[in-house]
Amino acid sequence: DAQYGVDRHVFGGSDALDLSIYQAVVLHATRKPGECLAFCHRLRNRLKEGYLPTLYITDDQAPAARLASLESGADAYLLRPFDPAELLAQVRALLRNKDRHDRLAEKTAEVNRVNKRLQQAYQQIDVELELARRIQESFLPQSLPEVPQVRFAVHYQPCGRVGGDFYDVFRLDERHMGFYVADAMGHGVPASLLTVFVKTGVRVKEINGKTYRLVQPNEVLERLNRDLIKQQLADTPFITMIYALLDYRERILRFSRSGHPHPIYVPRKGEPRMWPAEGSLLGVFDTEFTVRTEQLQPGDKVLLYTDGMDKASFAGVPAGVQSLIAFAAKHRQSPVDELVRLIPQELFRTTEQTDDLTVLGLEMLS
Repeated sequence: DAQYGVDRHVFGGSDALDLSIYQAVVLHATRKPGECLAFCHRLRNRLKEGYLPTLYITDDQAPAARLASLESGADAYLLRPFDPAELLAQVRALLRNKDRHDRLAEKTAEVNRVNKRLQQAYQQIDVELELARRIQESFLPQSLPEVPQVRFAVHYQPCGRVGGDFYDVFRLDERHMGFYVADAMGHGVPASLLTVFVKTGVRVKEINGKTYRLVQPNEVLERLNRDLIKQQLADTPFITMIYALLDYRERILRFSRSGHPHPIYVPRKGEPRMWPAEGSLLGVFDTEFTVRTEQLQPGDKVLLYTDGMDKASFAGVPAGVQSLIAFAAKHRQSPVDELVRLIPQELFRTTEQTDDLTVLGLEMLS
């Protein structure tokens, strides 16, 4: 046996043996077949998911005896009399199986170790995502400003834990409000970090002693665009955005757009329509932006939204902006907060939301 690396041992009836030191078991059941079968059964129970190949040798020619050895846990049996070469061939075959089993078990153990490390990494990512979500939410307005002349409403729904959409509404003085909707391309933490960049990078007022100047929408985007380019990030972080300046006493709205979906104007009377405005993406190259100026009337509404609206579906109308316009036409008489509240119910009833979605609406009051 030593020539072939086979360690044969007479186990007897002991269950206290260290099975890890053995490569194979050869049971000679000629004299005490009952005890050998019982030992074989106990051995298999001890091994559980482990593998220690067992060869059962018997001189009982009855099929029932051979069947009993296999059912008790033996992997193979050998009938006496046999040629010694046959015994060695059987043992070698069992050792090959043992070697394959051990190599597979080691690979399985390595996979389990990798899975454990991945689970730990996922848990850490989950913690970091939760922290990113809380930070991002802290930068969003906790409530929208209230003034007698205008009402704002918002629907904000990231498609993941954190998203690339961002918005803000703020009072600038006793007659002006500023607001914007932005969308950083992509999802997850990188996109959420860009939304923080937008929050800190938007400069809407210049103060000089006791005087101040409101920064016009095109200047806001131009400065933010230059700041983004200066970062010289390895992967160009595309951002779309609309920044608007509202004189709510005169009902004059000025806005500039950088690659963002065009606003939807919902007049109190007449059909909703798109307000086109030129403007390239932020963070690509230094450029200038145009300003569009519109006069609003009491009851008029304006909707700013992100490209998550592309999946919107309404009343058989083509998906996207056309569905949003049809929806707005149906609900033009509803208050803006009611109109915005109905968007997920009526525009995404049969369509799965696969992108971040933000809709910011304003309504001029009497």
